[in-house]
Amino acid sequence: MALSAAGLLYTPADTGPSVFPPVPASVLDYNFFRPDYWKVPTGPDRYRRSLYMFRKRSTPDPLLTTLDAPNGDFACARRVRSNTPLAALVALNEPIFVEAARGLALRVLREGGMTDEARIEYAFRLTTGRKPTKDDTADVLELLKSQKAKIGDGWLNPREIATGDPAKLPELPKGVTPTEAAAWVLAARVLLNLDETMTK
Repeated sequence: MALSAAGLLYTPADTGPSVFPPVPASVLDYNFFRPDYWKVPTGPDRYRRSLYMFRKRSTPDPLLTTLDAPNGDFACARRVRSNTPLAALVALNEPIFVEAARGLALRVLREGGMTDEARIEYAFRLTTGRKPTKDDTADVLELLKSQKAKIGDGWLNPREIATGDPAKLPELPKGVTPTEAAAWVLAARVLLNLDETMTK
């Protein structure tokens, strides 16, 4: 869902080799032996559906486990679904979700219109499948305003937020500043982590 909303989901075909997902270094380091074949892709195939993701039964993926992925040891007829604080932490901090937030922000800035109100409507449609209410719009506008102020005051590095690299300038649509892009990345993290987005 997050990759699809961000426009990152890689689906060139319904087949192909499995990919190795990014996992915390400790998951690999404290394994019975460190798998030297665990090479995380850096191209578009990094964003494939989890159906095409390599899983090691003796080392469950922390992200999938937290988001109720079935155990790989046996078949699962029905997936259990829960909503816990750990899921919210995963959706805010795991690399794939942070990258999805960056992708969503840039997609909204490219395709969502010229005003923040139009962009908020587009972002809500992508994440929740509905139009935002007046209160939703006001809340996101306030969030954008506060984040732009923090970035403007020097508390946050806009390049690092928008790209993950403090020295790299993102490719932005015409007329969009790095500060505006960074504020939208932070807003996108919130929208991707809404209960309505995650579980409904």
